[in-house]
Amino acid sequence: MATILIVDDRPSNRAFLNALLGFTGHLLLEAEDGAQALALARTHRPDLIITDILMPVMDGYELVQQVRHDPDLRSTRIIFFSAVYAERETQAMAARCGVATVLPKPADAQQIMDAVNAELGGAEGAAPQPGPTAQECDRALPFDLCTRLGELERMCLALIGERRVETLAASFLDAARRVLRADCAAVCLIDRGERSVRHLDAWALDPALLAPYARDEARLPGMLLRARAPLRLAGGDALLDHLPPRHPGLGSFLGLQVHDLQHPHGWLYCARHPGAPAFTDEEERWATALAAQLAVAYENLNLYDVVQRHASQLQLEALARADADAALRESEHRLELARQVFDSTQEGIMMTDADANIVAVNPAFEQITGYRESEVIGLSPRVLRSGRHDATFYRDMWHCLEKDGQWRGEIWNRRKNGEVYPERLSISAVRDEGGRLTAYVSVSTDMSALKAAHHQLDFLSNHDALTLLPNRSLFNDRLQQAMAAARQGDGQLALLLFNVDRLSRINDSLGHGAGDAVLREVARRVGEIAGPTDTLARLSGDEFVLLLTSCRDNEDIILAARRLIDAIAQPHEVGGHDLVVTGSVGISIFPRDGNAPGDLLKSADAALTDMKKSGRNGFRFFKGEMNAQALRWLALETRLRRAIERDELALHYQPQVSRIDGAVVGMEALLRWHSEEIGAVPPGDFIPLAEDTGLIHPIGEWVIRRACFQNKAWQNAGLPPVRVAVNVSANQFKAGAVSAIVRKALADSGLAPRYLEVELTESVMLGDSAAAEAQMAELRAMGVSLSLDDFGTGYSSLGYLSRFPLDKLKIDQTFVRNITTEQRSAAIAQATIALAQGLSLSVVAEGVETIGQRDFLGLIGCDVMQGYLYSRPVPAHEMALLLAKGRVAL
Repeated sequence: MATILIVDDRPSNRAFLNALLGFTGHLLLEAEDGAQALALARTHRPDLIITDILMPVMDGYELVQQVRHDPDLRSTRIIFFSAVYAERETQAMAARCGVATVLPKPADAQQIMDAVNAELGGAEGAAPQPGPTAQECDRALPFDLCTRLGELERMCLALIGERRVETLAASFLDAARRVLRADCAAVCLIDRGERSVRHLDAWALDPALLAPYARDEARLPGMLLRARAPLRLAGGDALLDHLPPRHPGLGSFLGLQVHDLQHPHGWLYCARHPGAPAFTDEEERWATALAAQLAVAYENLNLYDVVQRHASQLQLEALARADADAALRESEHRLELARQVFDSTQEGIMMTDADANIVAVNPAFEQITGYRESEVIGLSPRVLRSGRHDATFYRDMWHCLEKDGQWRGEIWNRRKNGEVYPERLSISAVRDEGGRLTAYVSVSTDMSALKAAHHQLDFLSNHDALTLLPNRSLFNDRLQQAMAAARQGDGQLALLLFNVDRLSRINDSLGHGAGDAVLREVARRVGEIAGPTDTLARLSGDEFVLLLTSCRDNEDIILAARRLIDAIAQPHEVGGHDLVVTGSVGISIFPRDGNAPGDLLKSADAALTDMKKSGRNGFRFFKGEMNAQALRWLALETRLRRAIERDELALHYQPQVSRIDGAVVGMEALLRWHSEEIGAVPPGDFIPLAEDTGLIHPIGEWVIRRACFQNKAWQNAGLPPVRVAVNVSANQFKAGAVSAIVRKALADSGLAPRYLEVELTESVMLGDSAAAEAQMAELRAMGVSLSLDDFGTGYSSLGYLSRFPLDKLKIDQTFVRNITTEQRSAAIAQATIALAQGLSLSVVAEGVETIGQRDFLGLIGCDVMQGYLYSRPVPAHEMALLLAKGRVAL
């Protein structure tokens, strides 16, 4: 047998654990807080402590700390039984103070029994045993324990929220006689003042028999009101003689006081007929638990009654005064509504007496003007005068008030901080029933936010939202004004139209936020260069224009252009990156290059286009031939759009030849355009135009399909199969459709993928390299070869060569051209070949035109060549003849 100490500040919880553990034969002790528990533990040395956590005087956590610091108690097993904290928090708290078992409230009976048995087994040093089965657990419990627990739970649920004492007592008696197996039972509940019986009820007894003795402390059952402990009597006990006369004979009696911590609530007793078993210690604990639950429920009912009595009393008082106060309440209601309107409206309200002295203002007036009510009471509204209106304005206002009784209009007033603001004002004169003037009331609306919004809207309609510079509309207006002034003064103007070069690369690599930051910084720097009469504007995207109005000669313009370019070229720090960008400038001069704003902008744009073709990062003055060139480009674009449908495009093929035996090992497909109207157009003219206009996408698809179909046609004709290389632009890769176009072309033509090679330039890898890499991987998965064209002329990177799935490098003709005469070109070609061989890539040299170039390339390890030495690009029927020969003879 073990000693178990139960610690909980709620009697019902202690009673529940007493009832559950009473049948086990263990000695059970109780404490209602940690301090009392610690004293009991030091006296009785319990084997197990079951404690709540949150309790008065000393909580469970502190109790455990005290036990662990006591040498005589530190080995005592402890269980936390609490519903205060979340399970994770409780487990953490238990771990910190060495408590192994935590039970949540509520916990089922078997869970509690298992935990108690486990802890007591651990305390005795016994090895842990397998847990009992459900059937064994049922056999281990007394046959009526579960029934009693069920009745106790049912009673608790019935008593919760019960508001009638009769029903409360009846529910309790029904549960008590079932739990305690009583033949008769009675309960008495007294009032809060302990002066009279509030309710007396009994089961199998006449309550009238007990009524005279309910509060008689000299007899049973009245003496239970002062009983400090349960009273358990057996048949023949002398105290049973103190029961009321005519009370049925009893074999055993169990009675106790119903009470809480502060005061008694009544008594209860249960009895059995002679010959029935006597009440046991366990049943005494059950009775204690029942009494505790009844005490809690009855206290709640009493509190509810108090609230109800107060509510009823207040209701009666309200009804008694309803008629007398009806008119007053209506008046107060109207006043309250007026006050709410006065206080909550967004308009400022000011009231004056008949002499125009301020008597009241509302919170909105205080917020608008900055004056507290106490600061303006007794003052004249003149305190708000802004000084923007003359005496005539105010004289007309007062005349209107006297004549019509009101005035409305817009006025400028002054806040306490000196700020002048616009407001819409309405003033009304108030008169009494006799027509005598008694007051003035003004209602004002602050219009400063509205006017600011209008100004902001006007600003945004004429300015760029990103840089806050004038936009195209405002710039055109200022340009017209500047031109008119220049005509009158016989002066000149300069228009500097400039771009931020290659801003799209920043947008693609670092995001548009970084590009926007660069544009804002460029606007700031150029704005510092501009003079006070100059105008800087952003027209669109990365295009800006600077209008110079004080330029005496071209030297001033050139100086301004150089300062502009230098300002743009200074490093930009964006998001932790140091970026360097350049600017290209096109310059037109008024009146030399145009007499209208549109003509000047067009001339500057032509000069800018010419500058960008020449390499960017510089400036160009407009020349007459530039306009002609621009018109030619426009006409060329129009014709190029119709070239496909008119069948004006064709592919020529240039063989790739083995240096060793002259065999044709491959070919490159090259696009040619012969316009019906203007004749042959060089690729250097129309390919960049196609890139700029987006026509490269349909033209590029046409090239891929035509090359596949032609190569398949040669193979069907019995010619030796060789690989055909097709150039694909960075714009096509950026669109993300290259792999799909190639797959469809191969499927439609029937050409095997190994006979197609896609040539790409290094610019493909500079944009969205991940997307390009995915497309290249897809092409390789089809079996298509990949080559890097013009290697060494762009942004060559070893990282690209190792990252992207390439098969071939092509040495650009700019290095091949001077390979025998220029050491630098020779070194670059040799390094490229060595690099390709180290990466297991094949090499093709482009632009081979002399035998000396061929031999030198052979010496440094290049065996496949392409150029005029072997053949110019030829039409398909001539290429068929070369394929039929199989080799090119020199």
